[in-house]
Amino acid sequence: MKMIQTIRQFFKTPKAVQRFEYVRETVMPPPVDTTHCATAEAATEMRAPVPEPRVEEIAFSHQGDLESYVRGLAVPKEAIERWISAGVLLPEETRVASKMIRIICNNK
Repeated sequence: MKMIQTIRQFFKTPKAVQRFEYVRETVMPPPVDTTHCATAEAATEMRAPVPEPRVEEIAFSHQGDLESYVRGLAVPKEAIERWISAGVLLPEETRVASKMIRIICNNK
């Protein structure tokens, strides 16, 4: 330590002054061309959203006449198979669903 002080005195180097400058950085959005936006809004029409095809709800509980219930369904067999393979059905519902699939296959 004494050696460093001696070298500093020998060379007479001034102590470095630390200056901090605080800068606030803000991001400005790019300028908007208002003439283009007004014509673009006028050119586009407001349209109602297109409804997605709705999957009919199915009751997988025990039905009195399962065959007539299955005939009235508009759900494809593949949708029922996906529900079974996904594991979203309870064990009893899985049994009823597998019976539904057999009935659909026999009716075709």
